[in-house]
Amino acid sequence: MDVIHSTGLGWGATFVATGLVLRAATAPAHVFAEKLFAKRMHATNYIHQTLLKRVGEHYRVKVVPNEEGTKLVLKTNDKAIQAKAESLSDEHIATYVLQNKLQATRIQNLKMFTVPIWIFSSFAIRNVISGDFTPAIPGALWINDLLMPDPYLVLPAMVGIFGFINLYSQRFIYPVKMTSWRMRGYDAALALITIVAVRIMMDLPACIPLYWLVVSTSGMAQNMILRHPKVKTALGIPRLPTDSNTPLRDLFLMRRPKV
Repeated sequence: MDVIHSTGLGWGATFVATGLVLRAATAPAHVFAEKLFAKRMHATNYIHQTLLKRVGEHYRVKVVPNEEGTKLVLKTNDKAIQAKAESLSDEHIATYVLQNKLQATRIQNLKMFTVPIWIFSSFAIRNVISGDFTPAIPGALWINDLLMPDPYLVLPAMVGIFGFINLYSQRFIYPVKMTSWRMRGYDAALALITIVAVRIMMDLPACIPLYWLVVSTSGMAQNMILRHPKVKTALGIPRLPTDSNTPLRDLFLMRRPKV
């Protein structure tokens, strides 16, 4: 942070630049996570489809997409056949995922390991503004002084909004809806943390929610960019049905690609 400030930028611009630099520095971990996720999705889809075809051929049942268009299923009302197919599929997928280190927790941890970086860097900002020498940090627009809380709470509110958009966008782009209790619990925990963080930021100097707004918006931009086919090709990330040339527009129009 001091290095960036030494280039001549004011402290407000330094905080913004720090968020962008850290986002760029941690991007490789996110890219690697996307590669693992794509590999996992391709493998699970292939294994699931192959086993369904084998079971379907054995029982002479057709394989068709489900009503939501998110996965393939056997066209039969026989619960025993459906259960056997799902059991075989889950067993083989679990074995493959374990052998190739494609666990969902590993992928998620690669994305979440950056959280401590954002937290400690915000502590660094706090140290700058609360040290023996407190610099003047003029604001802009409705904020005259970044050392004072946002008078209209715009920045904390925007941090919360973009936090929920980021969470929604991650769930939205998954080819298969995740409804396990663990995923729901994870989402609920993130939502609670976001709400608590926004409440705390309402009383903090405006430079801190400004920094977190940069973190949130750059994170959303990163997620959207990594959905673009050309970007994924350039970075060596396998393609997925959720790839889009217009990811931001698809998100706000709630267009979920079919598998």
